[in-house]
This record gives sequence, structure tokens and C-alpha cells, in this order.
Amino acid sequence: MDRFSRGWDFIQKSFAILGSNKDLLIFPAASAASCIIASMWILGIFGFAYGDQVRSLFMSNPQHLMMTHEMWAGLFLLYVVNYFIVVFFNVGLVISATDRIAGGHASINQGLDLAWRRKGKIFQWAVVAATFGILMKVAERRLSFLERMGLRLIEMAWGLATVFIAPVLAAEDIGPIDALRRSSQIFKETWGEKLAGGYALGLYFLLLAIPGVVAPFILFRLFGTMGMIAGCALMALYFLLLSTISATVEGVLIAALYRYATTKEASKPFRTGDFATVWRAKA
Repeated sequence: MDRFSRGWDFIQKSFAILGSNKDLLIFPAASAASCIIASMWILGIFGFAYGDQVRSLFMSNPQHLMMTHEMWAGLFLLYVVNYFIVVFFNVGLVISATDRIAGGHASINQGLDLAWRRKGKIFQWAVVAATFGILMKVAERRLSFLERMGLRLIEMAWGLATVFIAPVLAAEDIGPIDALRRSSQIFKETWGEKLAGGYALGLYFLLLAIPGVVAPFILFRLFGTMGMIAGCALMALYFLLLSTISATVEGVLIAALYRYATTKEASKPFRTGDFATVWRAKA
């Protein structure tokens, strides 16, 4: 319980930073919009080129759609583009957030400018991440239920190892394999496996999601079918706003943690003791 309360305090301090730097919300908002547009564009092209082929395969075996080489290529391209977009804006967010928690005044344009200068390294990382994602998809289609549970553990380990990818790419300008090794090293040597703040963040937004879930049902009881439609629209907008805030708070959190991990310095509202107690250090 004590660990959770400290993690909750850590999240509140991240919210305090966001409260005085609301323009940081631009990064995840632009990331989400760009991913939607890029995905629609890619899926539209492949749907136009191979739509009949996919439809034929699905009609012949709807329970287990057989992936063709073209479909795997399209999925790989979709992964690369979306990973590039997400990491690009995450790098910009971390750059701006890190500078501001250190007492600076980095603008949104400055964050985007440095992220653009790292575009080559970010693209290389996107290819590596997309390759991992495709390999997981291929393995998942060939494994049994119990074997897929083991696959989930591998994906979880990958997620932990890549926690600091954005700040590493932003600050150290290294290749994807070195960035993965560096991110994993920072996580393992400095922090260990459990982040109380991460659990607090997840629970915090889970609780905040409840009003969005119940809104359509309440409006349906009050206004019938039109109320349900309006409630669903409100729920979509609410979740979009919630996910944007969540992504920004997480970016601020990662920026603060990375700064402490590499400099052992903390800036207001954080204290050095916050980092030492929230994370369980490895022996």
C-alpha cells in the first residue's frame, strides 16, 4: 500500500507539470491524428490493389484467414509507418518535457525540430520494432494457446526493455540495436522490474474511463435511441481526450525518470527521494 501511495504521488506531480505545460498535449494529439491518416491511406491503397484477393480468401476460410506475401508486406509497412510516427512525436515530447522539468523553456517547434534531426535513427528503430511485431504475429498464428501465453511474456519483456527508447533516441543519437540495449540497461540497472507509478497511472485512467463507459447507457435511459447515439459520440470524444492526456503524462513521467537515471538530478515538483522509493532498485 505504501508503494502504491508513493506511485500515486508521483503521478500527481506529473499532472502538475502537465498543468503548467498544457501545450505538450499537442504531441500525442498530432501522433494519433497522423497515425489515423497514414493507416487509412495505406489500407486504402492495399484494399484497392488486393481487396478482391483478401475477400476471396476470407470467404473460403473465414475462421482462419491465410495471409499472403502481399498482405504481410502491407502489414509490415503499416507497422513501420505507425511506429515511426509514434516514436517521432514521443521523441519530441520527451525533448520538450525534459528541458522544461530541468527549468528550461523548450518550445513545441524545438522538440519537433530535434526529433526531425533524429528521423534516420527513428526510422531504423521503426523497422526493428515492426520486424519484432511481425515475428510475434507469425508465431502467434502457429502456436497453441499455452504457447501463446509464453509469447505474451516475451512481448511484456520487450515492452519493459523499450521503456526508454524515446529519450535514448532523443539524447544519445545512436542506432536501434544500441538504443534497445541502452534502454534495457537503464531500466534493469537503475530501476528493476516494478514501477509503482506505472500501476498508479493505469488505475487512475481506468477510474477516469468509467464516466465515458456509462454515459451512453444513461443517455439511452433518458432520451432513447438518439440519446444512445449522442452518448456513443461523447464517449468516443471523451476517450480520445483521455488517451491524449494519458500519453502526455506518461511522456512526462518517462522524461523525468530518464533525466534522473542519467544525471541523478531531480527538479520541482520531484525530489530525489521520489525516484529512489518509487522504483525497486536491482541489487
